Order: sequence, then C-alpha cells, then structure tokens
Amino acid sequence: MCLATAYNRKADNRILCQYVSRIDIDGSKITLVDVMGAELVVTGTLVSVDLVKNEVIIDAAEE
Repeated sequence: MCLATAYNRKADNRILCQYVSRIDIDGSKITLVDVMGAELVVTGTLVSVDLVKNEVIIDAAEE
C-alpha cells in the first residue's frame, strides 16, 4: 500500500494530512482521505503527486 503525506505549499509546506490513501478532486475542493477513513476537505489546487517520495503538494487556501 502506498500512503502519502499532503503538504500545503502556500504555508511553507505545512503538513495537511498524513497517511493519505485517497484523493478526490471536485473543482477547487480537494478531499484527502487517510488510511483510517478520516476526511479533510481543502480549497486549492493540486500541484504535484510524487508516488516515489509519497508526497502530495497542494496550494491550499488558508481557512
């Protein structure tokens, strides 16, 4: 299983969510789901996903 950590590039790469197992995108709404099923919805833009480094980079609006 490949789990990732999501970072907010706009906030000095602050961690948004760890152990991300699923990412859903609906317009500017990005839903991150961790391995336990907890969901975090952020508004922003997906910048990159590196499956080798297990990193997800998002430009998320501060809410």
